[in-house]
Amino acid sequence: MIKLNWSLLGLLILIISGCSGNENKKLTNEVVAPRSVVIDAVFEARFMPDTIGFAGSDGVYSQILPDGRTVWIFGDTFIGNLIEGNKRVKTNPLYIRNSFVVFEGEERITLQQGEPKDFMSMMIPPEITNGSSKKNELELWYWPGDALVENQNLEVFVSKFSKTGDGMWDFKFEGTELIQFSLPDFKTQRSDHFDNLNEIHFGHAICETDSITYIYGLKEGKVYVAKTEAGDIRGSWKYFTGAQWSNSSSDARPMLDFSGSEQFSVFPYQNKFIMIMQEGDLSNKIFAFTADSPVGPWSKGICVYETPLPESNKNIFTYNALGHPQFIENGMLLVSYNTNSFELEDHFEDALIYRPRFIRVPMELIIKN
Repeated sequence: MIKLNWSLLGLLILIISGCSGNENKKLTNEVVAPRSVVIDAVFEARFMPDTIGFAGSDGVYSQILPDGRTVWIFGDTFIGNLIEGNKRVKTNPLYIRNSFVVFEGEERITLQQGEPKDFMSMMIPPEITNGSSKKNELELWYWPGDALVENQNLEVFVSKFSKTGDGMWDFKFEGTELIQFSLPDFKTQRSDHFDNLNEIHFGHAICETDSITYIYGLKEGKVYVAKTEAGDIRGSWKYFTGAQWSNSSSDARPMLDFSGSEQFSVFPYQNKFIMIMQEGDLSNKIFAFTADSPVGPWSKGICVYETPLPESNKNIFTYNALGHPQFIENGMLLVSYNTNSFELEDHFEDALIYRPRFIRVPMELIIKN
């Protein structure tokens, strides 16, 4: 566990337009101009890279805890080793596969196994720790999905991947697992593997109601959904067929006709359900969908934001936008997205590339679609 302080930047809100075709109307005596999407520089400042602990990541899932804090759950994470000019010193390994972050007031706490010098992830496949796989974490690892709290424990979905080659995209999906942590000490309690999920990457979004927990996943860019009784995430799942529910994942069918990014969010808001999803194939468009039930039918969807890409570096791309409804303020939803580069060396030349970005989206822009 690593502790460090971060300096909260002054509040900077930059007004920016959404996607093409969603320009604001001019303010007149009769018409009030709709609010625009804004950058939340306060949240961006909270996750700026630092010289120790968290120094840049993707993933950016968040789960509110029973004590009121939020745990932030990240994927590949650089740990410390920043030098002057926002450059990185290369380490061995270069990064860890996942990490948690919590805040105690203004203190940012990075959670991982071991000490910073050990470069160990927060969640590690047991085949690695017990040596049975004879692999390391660069060859077999967990990337996190969404999380929930049951019976005062934190339950985190993870996707297991293995390396298949030396290229950036040379890896394959090995299955879905669920890791349980005790609270508030974040000690690993158990790990469970899910069989027979029909190659659907379940656990990439979770939506809880009073009686049902809905578990969403992606397969070939399409969204699928399963359900179980609330409080029983390891219980018997049923799979949505498009019209009814089946005990077999082979009967599952996509929930809507949209090809999306791997990670996304579904959550209730007032009398609606909202899905935030970035378009797939590394598109920079973030969409919002609404429905009257957690399984749809979903609205056509509206592009609420196009993530800016720098002209100076054509290697940069963005992906996996997520909503964080516990931070809605003044009717503005907090949304995160990730930035990355096709060239690994870029991350050592400029540590500010690979970090969470945060925007605020007016709820009225989402609900109107």
